[in-house]
Amino acid sequence: MVSKFSALFEKPVPTRNIDVHKDIILYLEDITVSFDGFKAIDSLNLYIKKNELRCIIGPNGAGKTTMMDVITGKTKPDYGTAWFGQNFNLLLHSEYEIARAGIGRKFQKPTVFENLTIFENLELAMDGDKDVFPTLFAKISPTELESIEIVLEKIGLTSKSNVFAGLLSHGQKQWLEIGMLLMQNAQLLLIDEPAAGMTHQEMDKTTELLQVLKQEHTVVVVEHDMDFVRALESPVTVLHQGSVLAEGSMDKIQNDLKVVEVYLGE
Repeated sequence: MVSKFSALFEKPVPTRNIDVHKDIILYLEDITVSFDGFKAIDSLNLYIKKNELRCIIGPNGAGKTTMMDVITGKTKPDYGTAWFGQNFNLLLHSEYEIARAGIGRKFQKPTVFENLTIFENLELAMDGDKDVFPTLFAKISPTELESIEIVLEKIGLTSKSNVFAGLLSHGQKQWLEIGMLLMQNAQLLLIDEPAAGMTHQEMDKTTELLQVLKQEHTVVVVEHDMDFVRALESPVTVLHQGSVLAEGSMDKIQNDLKVVEVYLGE
């Protein structure tokens, strides 16, 4: 017998069969978002390829956070279109449905469960049935255990799997949170300022991690640290006043007079 309590947590799961046959996994076209008359996003057009590592930079107020809010369903635009692949209309789905479809977001401040071990954090984040009773009484399978071990190795925390998350350094918490997104089988990873607060050694390891992840995932990084962006050696999109100001390699961006004037010259 299913209790009324557990039934409250039942939600439909959208398809994971995202169509990317045109090699574009994210389409934002003519996206406009206004708050009390102020255009946080102004006719934004952005296209991200499958298995691409893309950096998004720009001054404060350029619209970077609002853009990610639109992609994840937190904010609905005034007009425009947003697609995940060719068959998933982001504007028709809730935050939960978008996350279940394969888009994961890591905020600047790590949001890990500090009273649980690294292993337990990854286990809790595992893709699957999140109803109360299945979660409480589930027994981890050999396949699931293998998945956790693979993610632990990717994020470089295998030797610390039984360490409480609260004891980790800031950089290690960032890696753990990225690992939690991997456990959710996210195809598109939105990573907000991963280098903030990291040591140079942690930044180097994070650079290596993100470059490895693009082999199997699409990664969009919002960042302010230009040394970190340069180290990623990825295409860069510059936002200004809610729209794309420039796109290209870091060398091209650095020599763009408009970009220097509004951002890099600060």
